[in-house]
Amino acid sequence: MSISISITPDWRIDARSITHLPLPAAAMWSRMRDVQRFLADDPLHADVVFDSLPDPHLSFVGARLTIRHRLLGIGPDRIGRILTWREGRGYAISDLSRRGVDRGFPHICAFDLDPRGDNACQLTVSARGKWTATWVPRPVIRLWLWWVLKATEAKVQSAAIRHHLH
Repeated sequence: MSISISITPDWRIDARSITHLPLPAAAMWSRMRDVQRFLADDPLHADVVFDSLPDPHLSFVGARLTIRHRLLGIGPDRIGRILTWREGRGYAISDLSRRGVDRGFPHICAFDLDPRGDNACQLTVSARGKWTATWVPRPVIRLWLWWVLKATEAKVQSAAIRHHLH
C-alpha cells in the first residue's frame, strides 16, 4: 500500500491510497457495487443511505446520499451524490456539509479498480477537496488524512477478502 497526501498553499487537498488486493477485480467490484456497504468501510462513515434509490439497470449517477459521519459516536450527517459510475471499474461521490459547499471540507471521493491479472487487483481511493479549517496545522491534517486512508484500507481489505470467501 502507498499513501500520498498533498496540501497546496491555498488548502487544496489531494489524498490517495493504492492498495493491492489478492482477489480478482470482479470479486472486488461485487463488493464495491454495494455502494452503501462499501462506503461504510470509511472509518468516519457510520452509515450511508440513498435518499433516492437508483435503478441499477440504468445508472447510479445522480443518486443522492446521506452520509452519517461519526467519530466516537459524534458527528454530522453530510450529503452527497454519485458523480461518476464506470461499471466494473469504479465511481466517485461528493461528500459535502449540509451547511454549504464552503464548509466542513467539501470533497470528492473516488474509487478506481484496476485488474492485475486473474487473481489480483489494485484499488485506488482518493479524496480531493478544499480544507476549510485552516487553523489546523498542516502536519495534523496530514496525520488525520493518513489515518483515515490507512483505516479505510484495512477495512476494505478485510471486508473484501471475507466477501470473496463467502
